[in-house]
Amino acid sequence: MSEITNTKSNILPPIFPTISNPSFTKKTSIEQELYAKNVQLDAVNELLSFTRELYEINLLSLDPVALAEQIVTTMKDRLHLEIVGIFVFNREQDTLTPLAFAKSERLISTLRQFGFLLRDIPITEATQRPAFKDIFSGQPFITANASDVWGGLIQPKDIETLSVSANLKTIIIYPLLTEERVIGAVLMGYTSSYDQFSEIEKESLKSFANVITSALDKSYTYKELTTANKNLIAVNKEMEIANEKLKTVDETKSSILSYASHYLQNPIENIVMASSMLSDGSFGDKIEDIKKASVRMFESARHLSLTVKMWLKALDFEENRVKYKMESFDFADFINSIVKDWALIADNRGIALSFETDNHSPYMVTADKTWIHDVIINLIDNAFKMTEKGFIKLKVEKVGIEKLRFSIADSGVGIDEQTLQSLFQKFERGCAGWENNVEGTGLGLYISKKIIVEGHHGRIWAESEGVGKGATFYVELAV
Repeated sequence: MSEITNTKSNILPPIFPTISNPSFTKKTSIEQELYAKNVQLDAVNELLSFTRELYEINLLSLDPVALAEQIVTTMKDRLHLEIVGIFVFNREQDTLTPLAFAKSERLISTLRQFGFLLRDIPITEATQRPAFKDIFSGQPFITANASDVWGGLIQPKDIETLSVSANLKTIIIYPLLTEERVIGAVLMGYTSSYDQFSEIEKESLKSFANVITSALDKSYTYKELTTANKNLIAVNKEMEIANEKLKTVDETKSSILSYASHYLQNPIENIVMASSMLSDGSFGDKIEDIKKASVRMFESARHLSLTVKMWLKALDFEENRVKYKMESFDFADFINSIVKDWALIADNRGIALSFETDNHSPYMVTADKTWIHDVIINLIDNAFKMTEKGFIKLKVEKVGIEKLRFSIADSGVGIDEQTLQSLFQKFERGCAGWENNVEGTGLGLYISKKIIVEGHHGRIWAESEGVGKGATFYVELAV
């Protein structure tokens, strides 16, 4: 009976080999060793595959945040981690700032209950924390207690809930270390204890950290170079603009010198000649001749003064030195006082000079009185230059309840359609002006437009029915 029993016992395959059968024991040991090596080889291949994937991410030209997000997501999925985070170290603030985090679904669910995200919690006083002293000396920090990482930053009960819900058994923090310094850290949370890690797995963690360091260092270098390149392009653009402005200023100065050599000569000679004749008695008792010489000298002196002022103001505009001082005044009274100064010239030239309003006083405006005075003087001066006989009519009127309009109409040489389009450009004097050899700098209307449009947000324009039919200039200001 025992023999049959023994026979059945021998037929059943043993669960564990026994020492009583040495050959079988040897064969089974080899198979187990071979199996273990195959498992180990599979693990190595898996780790190598993952490392290769990290290197491929490293080759991408991503900004640091996008790169970190791709790395932590890949690590969580491939290594089956509960949590992966990458921090960057700010040496000046002694802070490890989260760059990216990837978490398991159960950990995400827990964090939603807390109402905060781990990436929003920087590790302050990083070099002073016991948990992080190791990484700043180039060594990894390994703990089973999440409070070693977030203690003092998150409520203790929340840390406990976080660890339990995620079943965190091990947290490993590896330094991201270049040849020169620690640039950050990578945090990995496992559901298994560290003593269960194989030596290959432990060694692989260091390789992962090195690849991440290389990737981030390259990404930040690329970002810095890109930013520096953008800044350089911006600086070059500013320099180009500055050079263009300098070129414009130089051209303006050259033009002024060129005009000065010609246009200052005649008024100066007229003043010298008239004053000489008055002083040596060349006119005797001829009152009319004395009056004409005086008027001619006055016109030449006035023209000389206006010309010099115009050139100086042009330089002020080119070099951005113009300032406006706003004040409130009655525009009609202002124009009336200016017209009186031109009455003598109009009378001597036989030109009918008049000024009127639409009788809707007062005509209050808020403007820079000095600059507006220059605009009006220039427009009146132009009207006299372009009008040999006939009339010059000035008018102030209201346009609605928000605007005031000044106009000056003359019966002079008029303006052709083409010239009207470019009349307010620098050094533009108009075809008719050139043909009639009327002296002028070509800067007055250019400056006037800048004063009215840029300085007072108003309008200035000219209208004419053509050459020989006079012209009317308009200025509109807000009341």
